[in-house]
Amino acid sequence: MTLGEEQQARQEAEAAEAAAAEAREEEERRASSCAAGDSGFETVQPGVTDAGTELRCRFGVDTVYGVAGRAGTSDHPAGLALDLMVDRDPGEQLAEYAVENMDRLGIKYVIYRQRINTGSGWEAMEDRGGVTANHMDHVHVSFED
Repeated sequence: MTLGEEQQARQEAEAAEAAAAEAREEEERRASSCAAGDSGFETVQPGVTDAGTELRCRFGVDTVYGVAGRAGTSDHPAGLALDLMVDRDPGEQLAEYAVENMDRLGIKYVIYRQRINTGSGWEAMEDRGGVTANHMDHVHVSFED
């Protein structure tokens, strides 16, 4: 290995180490902000709180809505659903993680960006008329009873 190659390898290793340290700092920031409270989980079912805390902490979600009055077949009134308010990038990752861990977390279905996944793949949903109603600004997670 030439001196130039050694120098380049050392610089690449230092850059990788710096990136890993930055990732650890971000994870610590998320964990500390997550430990600050469980707002949104006050009246949901205990298993929902546990799963929701995992999702919230893992993806750095600041705003979560739990129990709420909804028309139709929503699981929110029973304390069996959460809306995790997110931007698109972490939303995609959060939705996929929730689907990949449905059985372990007790998830019945996930809705995000006008699509629903009950464990059999993503399916398009009808237009409900707005950003929030179409789940463009949040991941909806419903849990088994």
